[in-house]
Amino acid sequence: MLYVVVEELIPEIGLYGGGIFSAGEKRGILNAMNRNGSKKDEDCKMNIEERAAQAAAWKAAGQCNCAQAVLKAFEDKLPVDADTLMKLGAGYAAGMGCMESTCGALIGAVMVAGAATDGKGTPRISKELLQNFQEKCGATICKDLKGVETGAPLCPCPQCVRNAVLALGEVLGE
Repeated sequence: MLYVVVEELIPEIGLYGGGIFSAGEKRGILNAMNRNGSKKDEDCKMNIEERAAQAAAWKAAGQCNCAQAVLKAFEDKLPVDADTLMKLGAGYAAGMGCMESTCGALIGAVMVAGAATDGKGTPRISKELLQNFQEKCGATICKDLKGVETGAPLCPCPQCVRNAVLALGEVLGE
C-alpha cells in the first residue's frame, strides 16, 4: 500500500507530527475538505475513511479536541445537534479532565457507539473498540500516547483521532 505524508501534500489542513496516510485516506481528506462542512447533505455521505480523515483534520487544525473531533465526524448519525456535541466532548481534552487519563478520541468513539447501538450491547462493543484502538495506537491512556513520561510519543493526537474513527467503523461494521 502506498503511504504519503499528508502535511507535504496538503499543508492547508495543518496535519503535523507524522500524519502519514494512505493515498486513499489522502483522497478522503481532500473529499472531506471539499464538502465545506455540508456533510449532512444527502449527496455527501462520507465513508469511514473520509470520516477518519475529516476528524483528524479538525483535530490537527485545532478546531476540536480529540473527543469532539470523533463526535463531530458522526454528527449526521447522532440524535444531537453539533453545538451540543461540542459541549458534550469539551471535558475530554488532554485525556479525561486534562489529567492525561483515557484518550479523548477513544471516549468520543465509545460515546458514538452507545448512541449507534441505542445502548444495546454497548459494553461489549466498547471493549472491542478499546482493544482495536490499543492495537492501532499502542495504548489507551493519553499521557502514554503522547509519551509524557518517556519522551517517545506512541501516536500523535490527529492519528489517535483517525484510529478511533477507523476502530469504531470496524467494530460497528461500517
